[in-house]
Amino acid sequence: MFKIYDLNYKEVSLPVERLGYGMKALDISIGPIIYDTVYSNGNRADTPIKRYPKDREVSINILTTSADTIDWRMKRDKVYSFFRRLGVFYVAESYQPFKLLKVMVDEGYEVDRSVTHWGLAEIPLKIIDTPFKQSLHTTGTIGSEGMLFNNKWAYGMGTWFAENYWKYEFTKVKPTFYNAGDEEVKLIQQKESLITLKINAVPPNGLIDIDDGTTTFKLWRDFKVGDVIRIHGKHVTLNGKNVLGDTNFNFLTVKKGWNYWDVRGVPSRDYEFKIDFRYLYD
Repeated sequence: MFKIYDLNYKEVSLPVERLGYGMKALDISIGPIIYDTVYSNGNRADTPIKRYPKDREVSINILTTSADTIDWRMKRDKVYSFFRRLGVFYVAESYQPFKLLKVMVDEGYEVDRSVTHWGLAEIPLKIIDTPFKQSLHTTGTIGSEGMLFNNKWAYGMGTWFAENYWKYEFTKVKPTFYNAGDEEVKLIQQKESLITLKINAVPPNGLIDIDDGTTTFKLWRDFKVGDVIRIHGKHVTLNGKNVLGDTNFNFLTVKKGWNYWDVRGVPSRDYEFKIDFRYLYD
């Protein structure tokens, strides 16, 4: 079975009327991630040199129940209306309800009338944004609520380690945090990701660096005590004002496993740093 969530990550109920007739979730089929592969050209067999996650095949199966022949047609039309109005949404397996795929119905399908009062349909879904499943909740909820016993994380999400793994807020220390997902997170692609840096001492040369171990983000400004920098997906602001043009246009990546970042330019590391993102899974 499966669950559906809207774009605000709120669960959406399938349409069922008071007498119990309507739509029921049967099953979901999720294929492996499909990659675009770049090959080198040589005298022998081509060698793959780069792979880009592109797509995956996903479909859901539903059952409609109805009172009679006329009602069957009304329930069929209700299915069409439901998914048309839903637009882009998230779907998850009922047994893995905290791992979501962003999808939409973008192909034709039919509701097959297998018996007089029943209808069956296999509905293909189109992947939106990323073929990876993403965690329903973000690391920000871990910072505010903790990891254990809050019904937001589950077996199979890589979150079984001791609670001291789950820190995503740092004061006066280098940010060191854990990505429990199966895949690195390119923060520019994860539109809801958020890095927040509050500076409590003025950088002497007007430059702040945030380094993820591979890439360095740089921002040049005349800073003052209490300034707040936010990197929200592809948007960069200082105290709410767009300052992307004052950066080096480098965006950061959260690697799998442990991440050892550095914030440079703030005297005595007198800053407060937070990072909020969703884990990605196969």
